Amino acid sequence: MPKQGQFAKSARLKQLNNFKVRSRQRGKTISADQLPDFLLVRFNLTAKKRIPHAAQETAQRFLIEVFDQLVAAQGDLASLVPDLLDDISHRAPWQFYMQLLPQWDLLQDFLKKELPAVPLAQRCYVTTTVTTADLTKVVAQLLAKKAAAITFLKRPNVPAAMQQQTAQLLYGSIYHDGTIDWAKVRALLSPFPFTIDSQLDEGTQQWLRALSQL
Repeated sequence: MPKQGQFAKSARLKQLNNFKVRSRQRGKTISADQLPDFLLVRFNLTAKKRIPHAAQETAQRFLIEVFDQLVAAQGDLASLVPDLLDDISHRAPWQFYMQLLPQWDLLQDFLKKELPAVPLAQRCYVTTTVTTADLTKVVAQLLAKKAAAITFLKRPNVPAAMQQQTAQLLYGSIYHDGTIDWAKVRALLSPFPFTIDSQLDEGTQQWLRALSQL
């Protein structure tokens, strides 16, 4: 299970990706802290193969963080996912969202189907959902906020109201007709290279490096 604010280590992903399914005794339950591993194994056995290969690692790393909070959030994806994406905005380049959004319907359907089947002592269910359309708006707002923050990076005394106004203008520029203009996002953010945390394991750094070069 990853620590809050960190991506799962690549060695852990590899271990779970190669996990061999074993028959389990009927009625046997697992603890809540085993849920992320259980669901990731199910993901690798079922939904992962329907995701383009280039986006698979992004999808599963995101899911691990969702899995880690599902029980505490009581399956409330509508609250959990936007907050998580906001947190990730500080830890991953903008290309993370570009890969994730097209897969969201598949990932959410996986959660709705598989979460109730996890043999927890007290079963957990997805209690609220979020549409790809709504999630796209959330991502557009996060990207506009990020671009505005970068714009005023060397002007820390700029009033918050001006930053908010700038973010709103940028939001209108990159989001229209229900879609994000990724070419405009690239134009706004590519001049400011993403800085990778050197404390992350090498596999995670390689993934983030590859993402930032898309």
